[in-house]
Amino acid sequence: MLKRSFIILLLLVGSLQAVELSTMDSFRSKVLASAVSLYFQARGYGTVQDATVDTTKKTLSFILAPEGETQKLSIDIGSYMTVTVDKQEYLILQKVQTNRVWLNRIFADHMQEGIKIPLGTASKGIGTLLLKL
Repeated sequence: MLKRSFIILLLLVGSLQAVELSTMDSFRSKVLASAVSLYFQARGYGTVQDATVDTTKKTLSFILAPEGETQKLSIDIGSYMTVTVDKQEYLILQKVQTNRVWLNRIFADHMQEGIKIPLGTASKGIGTLLLKL
């Protein structure tokens, strides 16, 4: 009986931790999608739609409706990371692939360090911490 109760307790604790991780993962995904969307929109590149984040693999995919164009652009980010430079937090998007061959060549030739997206001074250190949890 004690053994069975212990097993049930372990299963419940494991389930609660899984829910907690799932909630944190969902929150991280929203932070990433929001940061990318604000960055592209603020610079007049276009509107981000259907952002999908895999925080385990650290990948990101989204559709960009480019400003002034009718055809949408599919963008896959092969990896992302966060860095802090001079007390400013940044999301670095690397291994960028699109559904446009010429654009992929530009990224390959000129963007080896990735796209640097500010996470905002308002986060004051919590953006990088959140994304690393």
